[in-house]
Amino acid sequence: MQEIQNTTFVIIGMDTAEDARIVKDRLYHMGGLGGVATEIVPGGPSRIHIKHKAEITLDRALIEEVLRASGDYRLAPEPQAPEAQ
Repeated sequence: MQEIQNTTFVIIGMDTAEDARIVKDRLYHMGGLGGVATEIVPGGPSRIHIKHKAEITLDRALIEEVLRASGDYRLAPEPQAPEAQ
């Protein structure tokens, strides 16, 4: 049995149910994904949750490209790791 993993990204510009439908549809058609769920947070950062096989590494740049081609959507910058002192 293959292990399924969930990866979450914060997305900017996804504010409505229609935005969520567009984002979900476009990401799902990338292929290789088991599922895409969206979470709209009014007044806060919305999220996309992508289910995929554990051995698959999601390509953040490709996801960003698909989002930009879909409308005014983009991934939030990844948090920076604290620098060692």
